[in-house]
Amino acid sequence: MIYLRNKTKRVRVGNVTIGGQNKVVIQSMTNTKTSNVSDTLSQINQLINNGCELVRVAILDETDLVGLKQICKKAKCPIVADIHFNYLFAIKAIQAGAKKIRINPGNISDEKQLKEIIKVAKQNRVAIRIGINSGSLPKGVKDTCKNIVDVAIKWIRFFEKNKFTNLVVSLKSSDPNMTKQLYLTGASKIKYPLHLGVTEAGSLISSTIKSTIGLHEVLQRGIGDTIRISISGDPLQEPIVAKKLLAASGADKHSTNIISCPTCGRTLFNFNEILQEIEQYTLKNPKNLTVAVMGCVVNGIGESKNADIGLYGVSKTECMLMVKGKQLGKFSTKKILSVFINEYNKL
Repeated sequence: MIYLRNKTKRVRVGNVTIGGQNKVVIQSMTNTKTSNVSDTLSQINQLINNGCELVRVAILDETDLVGLKQICKKAKCPIVADIHFNYLFAIKAIQAGAKKIRINPGNISDEKQLKEIIKVAKQNRVAIRIGINSGSLPKGVKDTCKNIVDVAIKWIRFFEKNKFTNLVVSLKSSDPNMTKQLYLTGASKIKYPLHLGVTEAGSLISSTIKSTIGLHEVLQRGIGDTIRISISGDPLQEPIVAKKLLAASGADKHSTNIISCPTCGRTLFNFNEILQEIEQYTLKNPKNLTVAVMGCVVNGIGESKNADIGLYGVSKTECMLMVKGKQLGKFSTKKILSVFINEYNKL
């Protein structure tokens, strides 16, 4: 598949460039209290290890702003401050070191207050994401695709009128089909980078399904510049699902494609344990390769032969390893992982 990016304005967020022809940047959000600096930094580091390049934190009160200042100094990626209702928190978050702020004009709509935010953002060269969610539209505005896009364009024009163009825009709905339509429509009318996501998508399984329905076609068309998979629960799962969705949609050519079989009665060795280890290793060491991890010889031989590197179980204690279609040999289940990693790194 030929993958062509939808060209947008380029926006800098600290040392990360989004938009233009740049790759889709993975983002997530901490679920810790931001004033708890140690816990928040720990989670940020774990999110980075799982593939995040931008991390958003919630700013609910003054104590969070104090924590934010320390976090911005120590974090290994640019920090995005999530602001609702209180425009002063947006200004103070920028002054604390946030490289991007996320505001929803449905919650901060006073033009004088927005102009104050714009003034400080200009001075500090900070990006602003205009987040339009179906659940927090301005009072009286019905939740339709046209209305959501129109609200976004209205506020884009307001920012442009005030000579601020360092913008990112999100158009989110909890309905995956509406989300897809929002981004397909928005991409034809908005020249700024688009942040992708299905909002309030649910727990891991629900979110994965809804995000795939809502974003797969959008990504295939080259639309989207940042992405967050919203999951109720452990945020560390978000970048993992995002990486797999980007790879499956053709938007990320640098992720390892893993083919693995469903477990069944034919699987005799510790398949799930080895699969998890390989998934974790390739996630942190991605390559444009296809890896097959198979339980037995029924489909294992063919899948492993067609993959760049593959293994399949031949007994309770042994696996066959294949590299570029050729059998490298049988190895014990205790040694197969280290041999696999060694051969994977050679490719």
